Amino acid sequence: MHRTNDDEPLAGRWIAMATLLVAGFMNLIDVTIVNVAIPSLQRAFDATDSQIEWVVAIYILTFALLLLPMGRLGDVIGRRRMFIAGVCVFTFGSALCGIAPSIYGLVAARVVQGIGGAMMTPQTLAIVPALFAPKERGLAFALFGLSAGLASVTGPVLGGFLIESNISGLEWRPIFLVNVPVGILAVLAAFKFVPTLPGNKGLEIDGVGIALAAITTLLVMFPLIEGRQIGWPVWIFVMMAAALPMLWVFILWQRHRAAAG
Repeated sequence: MHRTNDDEPLAGRWIAMATLLVAGFMNLIDVTIVNVAIPSLQRAFDATDSQIEWVVAIYILTFALLLLPMGRLGDVIGRRRMFIAGVCVFTFGSALCGIAPSIYGLVAARVVQGIGGAMMTPQTLAIVPALFAPKERGLAFALFGLSAGLASVTGPVLGGFLIESNISGLEWRPIFLVNVPVGILAVLAAFKFVPTLPGNKGLEIDGVGIALAAITTLLVMFPLIEGRQIGWPVWIFVMMAAALPMLWVFILWQRHRAAAG
């Protein structure tokens, strides 16, 4: 499916839009839905507070670290292809979360989810211009905002309902497994209704910038997650302080890259 005229409506565009919204909703809801399951997870795995914090934080950390580079990779290999791959990885990660045998397995599965979320999220907004004529894009972008708001409210409610229902004795596991059929439907709909968007293989990916951004984020996130558990030693504060000069190095590098074109 290709757009032939920028002002010509694309057939199936609203179904494609619904697919993008569902994928984005699935990603955002996963940030909040886990919070409701924390007591159940702690009982099921006899997990420490630190281990539970990593279940929540590792998803956000992975997502934040990879969001920009995955957006750039989508520009290189094609946004539709990247979006579909991201939904597949997210769905696979959700399945792994749902069958996780230990707290460490759950944390690892959450990393896979975070990778998938980072792969698909930048593509959703970037695909909109290929779906809609300029006069319709305002409404399309507004729907993303509405979806984000609904996800923040729905997550705790849906999570509580699924856990309380204890479907087939699975306790907390359905909060992740529910993503699997939704993800499969999103992939099938994307193949049929989202237009093919060729990438630009001439673009470069800034590996140094990605590494600097990742280090800066870790210097902040790791102390915030682990500091309380280990009694806030001096080196924890040194790590957080080191994030500022590392951020400055990142800014200088980006200015250098901009100057070099």
